[in-house]
Amino acid sequence: MGIDVRLKLESGDVLGEVGDPRMILSRAAQRDLFVGTRLLKYLVPWGDAVFNQAQAGDLESDIADVKRKNADPDLLNILSQLEPLVARLSSETHAYLWFIGD
Repeated sequence: MGIDVRLKLESGDVLGEVGDPRMILSRAAQRDLFVGTRLLKYLVPWGDAVFNQAQAGDLESDIADVKRKNADPDLLNILSQLEPLVARLSSETHAYLWFIGD
């Protein structure tokens, strides 16, 4: 199972999401491609991770770092899809970015 990503308000309303049906994020986490990042290193395929507005800048930096160090087009694509969600997280109060494992 992949790691699906949802930007949600405290009310539960979903503002955006990126699915991971091909398990790109899940495999990246298991292959230690996120080692050395501030927050992405906490992603695991079997659990959830939740980040808030104050952490959006670190997520942006993590995504940029991983994109710079990896040439896998599938990983680059899904990280590019995450960027607008992270940007919106940085401007939304009472919103959280959920990385949802199995």
